[in-house]
Amino acid sequence: MRSVLTCLLLAAAPLAAAQSPPIPSTTVPNAGCADCGVIRSVRTVVKKEPLAAADQAKPSGLVATVPLGGGKMQVGSSTKLGRDVEHTSTVYELIVRYDNGRYTTMTLDDPGDWKEGDRVRVDKGKLLPR
Repeated sequence: MRSVLTCLLLAAAPLAAAQSPPIPSTTVPNAGCADCGVIRSVRTVVKKEPLAAADQAKPSGLVATVPLGGGKMQVGSSTKLGRDVEHTSTVYELIVRYDNGRYTTMTLDDPGDWKEGDRVRVDKGKLLPR
């Protein structure tokens, strides 16, 4: 009786293996490179720099400005003159979508030649071509 059951199990084993559903190849896309992805957007961000508070305890001098090419001459304190100029800084924000579906945002001072759709690899916070 045991030999009959053993023969039946051995004969049915290939059929059971053939009936199991195949594992789809899309479950782990490009598992070889966890830090690889595509640049989804490049955006310019202009930030207003806060003005430094004038230190009233420091002595200030008298300053006169004479604009070249015409204009109004200004005279005033060295701590207050020129405060009406708005200081800004420009940075570039890149959004990278990794091959495994994650996203990351990188901020760069110079966008270089990076553009939307470029395939990249992120290594220790730096973008590298792929």
